[in-house]
Amino acid sequence: MAELGCWNCGASLAALPRPITRHMNCPVCFEDLHCCRLCQHYRAKATDSCADERAEPPVHKEGANFCDFFRPKPDACQPGSNVRQARAKTNLDALFSDRGTEPTAEPAEPNDEQGEARRKLEDIFR
Repeated sequence: MAELGCWNCGASLAALPRPITRHMNCPVCFEDLHCCRLCQHYRAKATDSCADERAEPPVHKEGANFCDFFRPKPDACQPGSNVRQARAKTNLDALFSDRGTEPTAEPAEPNDEQGEARRKLEDIFR
């Protein structure tokens, strides 16, 4: 049986006590764990997104819920499917992009505030 990992970042959840409750978060990315995205019944492309017909799926699939039919799925993490991270990275790139500014005659100093902030943000998203 495959080891259980976070639906968002794929980090191992082996050290967490079972059963997973609605108050548990991933120790790495702090996303809620008792949610549709970590459940074996979750179907991303289905209209109601839940294979268990008894369940009433919540609107917010990444948020903690009270579903009685929740069953953790070991391979819930799908690389490249982190929509929120991709959106945040795109917004940060747009915020710090130099498009629309006049090029300066002198190169920017490597230790300027904007450059330092950009490096720190890029380190966060790696």
